[in-house]
Amino acid sequence: MTCQRRTRVWRSGELDPSEVSLHDLPELLAQDGTLTWVDLVDPEHADVCELAAAINLDEHTVEDALTQHERPKAVRFKSYFFITCFTVAKAADESDLHRMSIIVLPRAVVTVRLGGNFPVDDVEDAFADDPSLIRMGAKSLLHTILDTVVDGYYDVTTRIDEQVDALEDSLFAEQHAGPAIAREAYALHKRIGRMRRVVLPMREVATMLLRRVTTDDEQHELLPFYQDLYDHTMRVAEWSESLRDTLQSVQDTNLALGDASLNIIMKKLTSWAAIIAVPTLITGWYGQNVPYPGFGQHSGFWFSTALMAVLVVGLYGVFKRKNWL
Repeated sequence: MTCQRRTRVWRSGELDPSEVSLHDLPELLAQDGTLTWVDLVDPEHADVCELAAAINLDEHTVEDALTQHERPKAVRFKSYFFITCFTVAKAADESDLHRMSIIVLPRAVVTVRLGGNFPVDDVEDAFADDPSLIRMGAKSLLHTILDTVVDGYYDVTTRIDEQVDALEDSLFAEQHAGPAIAREAYALHKRIGRMRRVVLPMREVATMLLRRVTTDDEQHELLPFYQDLYDHTMRVAEWSESLRDTLQSVQDTNLALGDASLNIIMKKLTSWAAIIAVPTLITGWYGQNVPYPGFGQHSGFWFSTALMAVLVVGLYGVFKRKNWL
């Protein structure tokens, strides 16, 4: 096998530090009181085929395990469950999503990860710290893995929510920056859209697993764990939906504020135009052409030209600073 591989075996609830190969899996699967976790990172097609030969995987499982853009799902095969999802490290953002496939056998769990920095040490520590989880077997290990996956979604969604809150606060700032807010809202909308594409299908996965545990008489002790996983998944999914609606509201409000600001500017310009128009109308009606300082001299011409240029540039600067232009 050419890829990075990590193997953990628990015998009668105790971790066996010895390494095992894929060829040992059939023997381990036949032994009572054992639980095996095999984690493969960035395997080649030959590596997954070797795994498939060892534990008798369907050819569709091999294909799906190596596909980058497969939709999250849970499929029941004759002798195992096959689950696909996307992982994101707690310190990363939603652009760092990576594909993970999980194969759940009666006494083993196999994870096939296509890149990423999934915290397998945290999963192992959380699982090993609770002897009751080890006693409950492969489905309890599956729960620990998926719970860590959903926790990653929760952390990313929390960070996006904080940014959305800050964006809402900036909407009514004294110096309203419409284009800047529009750009940030669009970027956040794309980010939450990426999260929704992986979170929403996980609701179906959590629902199917909860249904299987509920109908399995031997796994009723796992029911509270999978109910908790289902609740967390639903919360993140509903949160992502709420954030999408909030961002749409922010964009609509930003447009409305832009229109209101434009109306205020138009009222101001109209008022000043009316003020200036009155004396202009009177002097124009009577044809008043009175001497002014420098009248009839070259210096007067240049002074009036410079005065007009300064006033025009000054007005342009004022209007630009107030976002009127």
